[in-house]
Amino acid sequence: MRKRYVKKGKCHICGKMGPLTYEHVPPRKAFNSNKAFIYMGEEILKQDALGFPWEIPKSKGKQLQRGIGNYTLCGKCNNDTGAWYGSAFVDFILKGYRETYFRRHIDNPWVEITLNDIYPLRIIKQIMTMFFSINNPNLSNAHEELQEFVLSKEKRGLLEKDFGFYIYIMKLGSMLRRMGITVIGDFYSVPFQKRIVSELSTPPFGLILEFQPKHTNNFSDITYFANEFKYDQKATIKLEMPVCEINTYFPLDYRSRKEIVNDYIKNKIESIMMREQK
Repeated sequence: MRKRYVKKGKCHICGKMGPLTYEHVPPRKAFNSNKAFIYMGEEILKQDALGFPWEIPKSKGKQLQRGIGNYTLCGKCNNDTGAWYGSAFVDFILKGYRETYFRRHIDNPWVEITLNDIYPLRIIKQIMTMFFSINNPNLSNAHEELQEFVLSKEKRGLLEKDFGFYIYIMKLGSMLRRMGITVIGDFYSVPFQKRIVSELSTPPFGLILEFQPKHTNNFSDITYFANEFKYDQKATIKLEMPVCEINTYFPLDYRSRKEIVNDYIKNKIESIMMREQK
């Protein structure tokens, strides 16, 4: 008889050591049950040798047979969060598809969508569950308030000076992106600021978690989902959000392919000119 594979490690939510279960990110019923290819950090670092991100062959990626995810949660955390928040999040995604189907073709305007009868608190708890899964298992130890927020289904309230949750519509044809916590420079801010963010795709939406938020002007801020609603409270929510194009693996980068190619050529020319001046 074939021996069943059991992976052991630290649960990304409760922090306990033991057997881990496969956590789909997003949930399987949110259109994440089919075979998928993903590219790991090592291949991303080799990007220059492989071409532009949209040119990297599937042979360089890792094939996942059962949908995108990983062994990140213990059985209890997986079962609890799935039972408490999973259905509400799947409903959110299905309604999101209906509202955004024709708008994902548009070139980066802000559009308003209406999501009827959704559970905002359950949805943002599932979003945080997914961010736990794509990040280092020590995240829950570093931010116990986020851990408690997810593990207590009735709990609400997150300080908006500490955490920001943002959402945007993914333009049709965009790459999927899931990046753990990354420190980046915000070159558009004056004075220059660093931003600490994590980002993941769950079509038709892109989701961003920011620590110590700097500004939210470029996205739709849904942090209030954690503060203004109870677990059993439904609401009809209107959200104004941009349609963003994803063509790289870097968080908060929404350049078009043409812009990326132009920037690449510009940087190459500047690099050659600098070498010639030496």
